[in-house]
Amino acid sequence: MRKSTVVSAATLAAIAGSALAQPVVDGVYDSGTEGSFYGDVLWAQNQPTAFGDSEAGEFTGGDFGDPPGDVMTGVEVCIPLTAIGGALESSGGTSAFQLAGWVNSGDRTFMSNQLVHAGDLPIDTNNLGGAPDFTALGGTQHEGMTANAGAIVVDGQLDANYGAAQFLQTNFTGFGNSTDGTEIGGGGSEIDAVYAATDGVNLYLFIAGNLEANGNGLDLYIDSDANAGTGSTVLGTGAGAGGFIIDGQSGLAFDAGFGADFLVSADAWNDDGDDGTTPNVPRLHAGPVAGAIDDQGSLAGYGAANAGALANGYSMGVDNSNIAGVIGTASLASPVAPDADWGYGSEIDNVRAYIDMSEGVMGRLYVFVGGNAESNFNKINFFIDCAPGGQGTLRNDNIDISFNGLNRMADLVFDAPFTANYWLNVNMGVDGGSGNLQNFTDAAVIRTDGVLLDPFFLLTADYGSFFGGFLTDGTGVPVMDPVQLMDFSGLVFDEQDGFLASLFSNYGPSGSVDVGLDILMGNVPSGTRPPAGLLEVNIDNSNTGGVTANDAAVPSVADAPNVNSGIEFSVDLNELGWDGVQDILLTGWVASGGFDFVSNQVIGGLPAVDNLGEVSLIDFNAIDGTQYINLSAAPPGGCNGADLAEPFNVLDFSDVIAFLTAFGTMDPAADLAAPFGTFDFSDVIAFLGAFGAGCP
Repeated sequence: MRKSTVVSAATLAAIAGSALAQPVVDGVYDSGTEGSFYGDVLWAQNQPTAFGDSEAGEFTGGDFGDPPGDVMTGVEVCIPLTAIGGALESSGGTSAFQLAGWVNSGDRTFMSNQLVHAGDLPIDTNNLGGAPDFTALGGTQHEGMTANAGAIVVDGQLDANYGAAQFLQTNFTGFGNSTDGTEIGGGGSEIDAVYAATDGVNLYLFIAGNLEANGNGLDLYIDSDANAGTGSTVLGTGAGAGGFIIDGQSGLAFDAGFGADFLVSADAWNDDGDDGTTPNVPRLHAGPVAGAIDDQGSLAGYGAANAGALANGYSMGVDNSNIAGVIGTASLASPVAPDADWGYGSEIDNVRAYIDMSEGVMGRLYVFVGGNAESNFNKINFFIDCAPGGQGTLRNDNIDISFNGLNRMADLVFDAPFTANYWLNVNMGVDGGSGNLQNFTDAAVIRTDGVLLDPFFLLTADYGSFFGGFLTDGTGVPVMDPVQLMDFSGLVFDEQDGFLASLFSNYGPSGSVDVGLDILMGNVPSGTRPPAGLLEVNIDNSNTGGVTANDAAVPSVADAPNVNSGIEFSVDLNELGWDGVQDILLTGWVASGGFDFVSNQVIGGLPAVDNLGEVSLIDFNAIDGTQYINLSAAPPGGCNGADLAEPFNVLDFSDVIAFLTAFGTMDPAADLAAPFGTFDFSDVIAFLGAFGAGCP
């Protein structure tokens, strides 16, 4: 029976190939598709993190200077209730209405990012420009208002009778931030807060902020009946002296649930024909959106002394002395956690591993490390011991990489018998020039006697390898072609010409040495490059669980084994330098951006919660416990995907039974071929192909 299975396997493999599954290096452990590879957690963290805990809802940025609610001056208007149909009505009562509004250009064709909204406008939204379709913008670009009962003095200054603000701005102004401090102001327009009041005869609106005296317009649309079958949902053409206001915004579509009944619009204009002999003065237009928008008159100037009555019962006051409120540049707020790209703390929660031998004698090592890498260039260091030799105490003459960061860790002593052969450094942070988020991985071979020298020039033959790139802009929006998977696929590759003291590469460091020496010795032509993909790394910062902060109210490590996102890497076993016999050992830790200060997040665990501090003073032999783990304790997966049962490295009937059992119960161990997550004949073909190939 076994013989016939082998024949079938050979036949099917010739037709379809073996299409064996592998873990996907994406920074996420998926128990459904990767559980049969990685198996159980090999080690879980025993100390709460002292390097920041990423918590749900956390974000940075959004610094608007003084709170918008502190702004006490701005544009104030009085509107006769008779002009808008008498009493205000909505389902909330007789003094309720809805308000949409924004700062606009003088001709009303270019809308700013200073909108009245329901609090859900994304931070750092830029100017909107032409007439938008609010139904497609997302969020709600209007606010429900309730006019507080009270008498108001219209002078451009906030009265106590307004009560609490009905709206507070959450976005920087793209129309300039005024720093003039005078009543006429200068340099910017912004909507910081909105207040409403009524005395039963008039509706009073106070818009805290600034309206630059350059013709910028403040357009306020009132839905007085909560869109009860009336009002404009899309702006068409305007009429009257203020018809240009609607014409400039023609085609604008309001949010669902908002129908514009009435428009009040303030701006500044020159009453001397703009000959420059007099300054711009405040002007008000108002009227029904479906009717004539009339010029209600203008004031003599700015400030309380010039505030007062206009035509037809309207009055207005404009005070531009505000220099507080929102800022005039993007706040570069980071995304709200959880976010796959952005990390708000650094922690190492758990480790899983898979040694894949299905590609032949030498396959790949896969390592999943649950946790977070804070977006501040904290360094997550991994050292691997996989062969005789290496360094039990880090030397100071290793290859120059990470701005000589590897050598900055010189004199650190590993926990015997651990001797490092290979090193990875994973980190991410914001580029100081562009403001974009970027990730990096550095790698190097660590040799017993320090850096390798070439046989001709006795110069460096080892390579400092690195790979990475931009992920998102400063607000979390992905850049074009973001570098998520760091697959060490080129472009940089230095060739030793007898002058270079340091060599750098975008390929795996060991593969780079092999090709570099071959070029130097004339075995291959100049321009030859190492294979891409010898090393792959990915980061997913979605974790908001795991260990807590060490200074939390109740520090805890209970959730550490459950973290399924973090740092994942895969390295070719030849690239790694595995001798094929020795257990593969791993240690690692979180350190500061300069590599010099080591945290309490150490693989293998620590006996106390304290950070370890200066890296060169650390001797792990003097610390209780074992500060490394054995990755060879991971389920080896046998010699290939068909080697599912003991004895491993032997393909026999027990593997057939194991596959059939796993297939029948939809165990991921039998999910060997695409489409993964589906158990079908492709998995059977893959099993037969692997079984027929035999063990090396």
